[in-house]
Amino acid sequence: MCVPAGETCENMIETIESQLAEIERPLRKRIVSCAIELIQNNIIHNSGNEIVVKAYESDNQITLNTYRKLNDSNARFLQNKILDINNKSIFQLKELFKQNLNNESATQGTGNGLILCRLKSDSEIYTNSEGDTFEITLKFDKNGNTN
Repeated sequence: MCVPAGETCENMIETIESQLAEIERPLRKRIVSCAIELIQNNIIHNSGNEIVVKAYESDNQITLNTYRKLNDSNARFLQNKILDINNKSIFQLKELFKQNLNNESATQGTGNGLILCRLKSDSEIYTNSEGDTFEITLKFDKNGNTN
């Protein structure tokens, strides 16, 4: 499953939803929700560059990958943000998510989109940076949680 670069956000989501049509609804909703968060994150923080979204299905798992162009300092910032999220427990992430929602002075950059992706996926958020391409990978267990 792959969403071609250059599609509008709405078209990307429709493509992802149609490609995941055979997946049970709760899991499909979690994956689409994370795809939307990652696309929005790219639009807000990296609007000059496209994002490519791919999903791979295996027997027991679906892997969601996003690829975007980032300069070194933005890649390091994002990698550190994801590392911080991965180092927190699920309880800590839920508390931080609520705290960010209640923080009236917070505008953009609270990290709630990435926190939500971590809570909805069945593993850590994986990253890979090669050249100016930054990859985010989420893994979903077909028999996993129903968040």
